[in-house]
Amino acid sequence: MYEKYFEKLEEECFIRNRSARTAEAYISNIRHFMDWTGNKPMEELSLRDAREFILFKRSNGVTPSTCNFYNSSLSFLYRHVLHIQWDQDIVPRMKLDQRLPEVLSLEEVELLINTAIHIRNKAIIALLYSSGLRVGELVRLKATDIYMSKMQVYVPKSKNHRDRWTILSKRALELLTAYWKSYPVPREYFFVALDEPHQPLKVSGVEIMLRTVAKEAGLGVHPHMLRHSFASHLVEQGVPLSYVQSIHDNRTANVRLYNSN
Repeated sequence: MYEKYFEKLEEECFIRNRSARTAEAYISNIRHFMDWTGNKPMEELSLRDAREFILFKRSNGVTPSTCNFYNSSLSFLYRHVLHIQWDQDIVPRMKLDQRLPEVLSLEEVELLINTAIHIRNKAIIALLYSSGLRVGELVRLKATDIYMSKMQVYVPKSKNHRDRWTILSKRALELLTAYWKSYPVPREYFFVALDEPHQPLKVSGVEIMLRTVAKEAGLGVHPHMLRHSFASHLVEQGVPLSYVQSIHDNRTANVRLYNSN
């Protein structure tokens, strides 16, 4: 019913160099919105519809950050696909509470690694933590991005459209080497599915694996907690914030929050 609009949205994301994953997330949010309107024709949408939808979500317990994500999705639709002027006075973004990021202790990270059964999954958990990678960055890694001699990982085209270098721990390198030697199948990307035809991993597959391992370990963990823990532990060890921000690829106040522990 709305496919031509979604195709246009994907094109507008592409021309602005926004990722396919961003376009998919926008479309998913917009589908929820259109279902809520009773599948109203898009050309009849108004700013009042967007405002009422976000109010409905918030009053039903949806967090302010998720409401803001809906806001971003609808704003993109209105401005770049429907060419309806967006007014933040009518559909404002919500103020977010400044919370300390959730972090794991070193013992809990080690517990996660030890709980994972397959060497590939152990290597994934170790690398997400010790290099502070996003899952989307991890699934795109190639063997040539891992520099053993420098103990560094090259991360091309990060979320912020910058290439960067981050650190590689000895523990992670040992697990990566063991995985590579135990799984010598030709592949473009470093991490692939265990079963043939050994396709590259999807972000959702890594997220599901981590939740499963965390549950078995008696922990509540999402991938970003490993990334937050990486930054927090570096700051606790006295590493300068400017360096943590550069390898963490995060120049916002979020990183500064780690210093308040």
